[in-house]
Amino acid sequence: MQKEQVKAFKNELRNYTYYCSRVVSLQNSIEYTYEKLGGVRGIDPSKEPTHAMPNKNLEYKLRDDIERYEAKLKRYKEKVEDINETLGRMEEAVREALIMVYVKGEHFTKVAKIYYLSPTGLQKRMNRAIEDAIPL
Repeated sequence: MQKEQVKAFKNELRNYTYYCSRVVSLQNSIEYTYEKLGGVRGIDPSKEPTHAMPNKNLEYKLRDDIERYEAKLKRYKEKVEDINETLGRMEEAVREALIMVYVKGEHFTKVAKIYYLSPTGLQKRMNRAIEDAIPL
């Protein structure tokens, strides 16, 4: 069971950059949709409407889009926070090695040389650190 959790965490680390970019993208989408929503007549009378007649369907669609974006944003933020918490429980050297290999995509042998370890030794240290850091 523990080995599956280690594999899963490594996969999450590989996706870390993607998760961070999705958080930024979704925040931008939410902001843009709120701006579009402000242009719908009847929402904010001080703003010029984007069309001539009030359109409740457009308003409902924009509100649904915002809800959907916020739900996705919450999921991605939780993933990023979980990864950061797990990495925070590790000693700095192993954490940096994990980031170099799984986030930045450095070659395993190169990272092992930096830490004066064999690739197998580095792998064992990483696995042990992940096992210790993952909450049960």
